Amino acid sequence: MFQPSSWRADFPAIAALHRQHQTYLDSAATTQKPQALLDALNHYYVHGAANVHRAQHLPGALATQAFEASRDKAAAWLNAGASGQIVFTHGATSALNLLAYGLEHRFEAGEEIAVSALEHHANLLPWQQLAKRRGLKLVILPLADSGQIDVEAALQLIGPRTRVLAVSQLSNVLGTWQPLQPLLNHA
Repeated sequence: MFQPSSWRADFPAIAALHRQHQTYLDSAATTQKPQALLDALNHYYVHGAANVHRAQHLPGALATQAFEASRDKAAAWLNAGASGQIVFTHGATSALNLLAYGLEHRFEAGEEIAVSALEHHANLLPWQQLAKRRGLKLVILPLADSGQIDVEAALQLIGPRTRVLAVSQLSNVLGTWQPLQPLLNHA
C-alpha cells in the first residue's frame, strides 16, 4: 500500500496539484518549495533584501548573518568538520562543474574517474570532459538486472588509479537506491 510522505504537507504546491488530480514528478529539474522556505523568502524580500558579505547597511548585515547561520545549520546537519566546508551553489549541476574544474590540476594522465552507467548528465558530463582534457580514463560501473550498481563488478573496476568515484545515491531514471557503502569502503 502506498504511504505518502508526511513531508508532503509542508509543500503547498503539491497540495494544489493534488487538488487538480496531478502529481509532480520533475523535482530533478525544479523542486517545489516547502512553506518554511516560502515564508523565509517572503520575510527577506519584505524586510529589505541585500547582498551578503558586501553591504555596510543593516539589511546587508542581517542578510549576511542569516546566510552564515544557514551555513552553520547545514554543517551541523551534515556532520561537517567546519561550516567553512559548506559551499552554496545554484544546484547540483553547478556544484559538480565547480568540483571537476577545481580538482582538475590534481590529475595526471592515465588516472581514472569512476561513474555509474545510470548517472544524470550533471554527474557525467563534467567528469567526461575532464577526462578528455587531462587524458584520464572514464570508468563506467555496470548495472545489475536490479537497476543497482553491480557491486562485484564495480569493486573490480575501482582500483589504485581511481581518483574520483562519482555516483548518485538514487537514480532519477530508475528510482533505485544504490549500494554505496561497499563502494565507499573499497574506495
